Amino acid sequence: MKTSSQQLALSMLLFVFSITAYANMNNLLRLQKAYPDHIQTVLEEAIIWTDGTVMPTQNSVPNKTQQQKLDNPSLSDQVNQILYCSGIPSDTYRYTPNGDPGRIRYEPFFRKMYGDTQEEVQGKLVTIYWMPLIFGSNYPLLVTTVNHVDQKLINISNELEMLVLQHPEYIRFLEAPGGTFQWRFIANTSRLSNHSFGMTIDINSDASDYWQWDLERAGKPITEDAALTYRNSIPWEIVPIFEKYGFIWGGKWHHYDSMHFEYRPELMACEPQEPNYSLRKDTIGSNAAARRAG
Repeated sequence: MKTSSQQLALSMLLFVFSITAYANMNNLLRLQKAYPDHIQTVLEEAIIWTDGTVMPTQNSVPNKTQQQKLDNPSLSDQVNQILYCSGIPSDTYRYTPNGDPGRIRYEPFFRKMYGDTQEEVQGKLVTIYWMPLIFGSNYPLLVTTVNHVDQKLINISNELEMLVLQHPEYIRFLEAPGGTFQWRFIANTSRLSNHSFGMTIDINSDASDYWQWDLERAGKPITEDAALTYRNSIPWEIVPIFEKYGFIWGGKWHHYDSMHFEYRPELMACEPQEPNYSLRKDTIGSNAAARRAG
């Protein structure tokens, strides 16, 4: 027979489990809200795609480290308590992000949505021209038509043209974009880059900053737990134009990748007034050499 203290402990445990399950479901439901043409039903243990495909939300590895979530994530890991905060922080000079919202990617989810192979992805690509009123036809980009990403990037391109008419000094950050579709792994990993799906764009890498380049330049090992000093040279006014259309920015990652914009509307659930960042006393800007990032 249970004592009153045991019954209380059991009740508290069940309460915690129910709250956790509710939170997990809310996180998963963001997938359906972001991709209604693809996801029919969301359950705690699986999502059901519109073609009937059942995709589990969990895998068999409990209590993962951050590295394990990057290397062997579940679909739940991709969205659970992962919130990207849009907008420009009040103090950009001392801004430094604490998290990496969007770097955990469950690869089967993106393969299912955009294409399981390079050839399948390529069959859904079209060519758009980047900021043609400014650059003419100098920068053709291959992007996916899935989720109307092509049209969203055209809209972004149009709005950036208007921005640089007011701020011509921003042109150097937007010319010579680093690219969109390229089937490849993220640098120094065995993880497929989301550039492989044609829903990601790198702007000018020569005017950007990337955490791996900075570690390499300093002669330090490239590891996830390396001490980093946040760097960003990209004008903040560029960022909300991408965010408006569902693109997250790698410049809001602790493992910063300031050229990188990725279509991830399921993460756009955090109000600009509640950013996940801290403030520091100094800021260091540098231009990065043009290389492939993640």
